[in-house]
Amino acid sequence: MSDVRLDLDEQPSQEELRQIVDGVRAYNHEAIGQPPPRAVASYLRDDEGRIVGGAHGELWGRSVHIAAMWVAESQRGKGHGSALLRAVEDYAAANGHSLAYVETTSFQARPFYESLGYRVFGELVGIDEDCTLFFLRKDLKVPMLQA
Repeated sequence: MSDVRLDLDEQPSQEELRQIVDGVRAYNHEAIGQPPPRAVASYLRDDEGRIVGGAHGELWGRSVHIAAMWVAESQRGKGHGSALLRAVEDYAAANGHSLAYVETTSFQARPFYESLGYRVFGELVGIDEDCTLFFLRKDLKVPMLQA
């Protein structure tokens, strides 16, 4: 058996971080047969093609994790965030994913997600001073297959 050592790296490389994630995904695949998560995104672009908003989902199993959601300040309050999120949810549902979940902090977008049917299923108080992390979920309607 070879010797090993523990290293703590304050500035890990993307390649080293990828090795950790790939190791977890290989274990998961072997344990339950699911392929790695698959990214899907919707974008809001301005007249020059620049991204001014987007929703990033990760499809895995029967779920979609909303990994990131952002709309530029100048575009907020116009319904774009709802449309971006619904586009990812609709795609996920159309592909058999019946559950969406997201995390948000107390200073971010909890009311936004709740207005779209998400509900809190957990919270982690104290991740920073006066800050709570909320975990929310939403059941998606998967279309029935027609014969």
